[in-house]
Amino acid sequence: MEHKELLSFEQSGCGKTAVHQGQLAPGEKLPLTGHPEERLYYFLDGRGIFSVYDPAPEGDVYEVRQDITIYLTPGIKHEMINTGDSTLRYIVFLVTGGIVPESDTSWTAVTQRGVTVDKPAVGSGVAVTKIFDELSNPSKQEGQHLTIRDVWLRRPQMVLNAEILTIAPGRTTRLHTHYDSSETSYVLSGEGHFVWDDQQIACSAGSVISYPIGVQRKVVNTGQFPMTYVLIAAKI
Repeated sequence: MEHKELLSFEQSGCGKTAVHQGQLAPGEKLPLTGHPEERLYYFLDGRGIFSVYDPAPEGDVYEVRQDITIYLTPGIKHEMINTGDSTLRYIVFLVTGGIVPESDTSWTAVTQRGVTVDKPAVGSGVAVTKIFDELSNPSKQEGQHLTIRDVWLRRPQMVLNAEILTIAPGRTTRLHTHYDSSETSYVLSGEGHFVWDDQQIACSAGSVISYPIGVQRKVVNTGQFPMTYVLIAAKI
């Protein structure tokens, strides 16, 4: 079992988002635990199971493999087991400032996919996304150069939205800024650079960046292959 902090809360754009990387060897397990922050797991390689609320097989059990995400509101207990014959690798975004329900399971009326609320909703929420499954998660095109895929959220609190973006070779996102949220990204594949006002920050698979409010930004694909990254926006 290995665990590495890629981005600390202190280094993040709003001081509320961290990014960790973990891996489990075949047969290894992360025991059932609840955490005080919202969490978004993105699985990079391998196969396993992810059990929510109770240990497997009594819990809500999901199969995990490459390019599947699992979103959890604060306090939800979960365990992870590598059931494959190779390393199970994943990254996890952690966002603080939410509210842990007083009981193990608590529900609110907020159930819409990807909903955003003005105040934190005290309720349990779990969402699983098969990122590149066009049937269950159809992609959206912004021109021929940019493809966007949603990451499902359920009862989000401080997380505003999450998505997977793919930029065609030689192309960029639009130069823009945000005054109401921070943005944190992890590069899955490809190479290029992040623009931060008048700076260019080189990036490739495994790179992380976290923009605070007010920064002019865009992402540039300088490689010969598509560049894909995970983006999560959080309240300031």
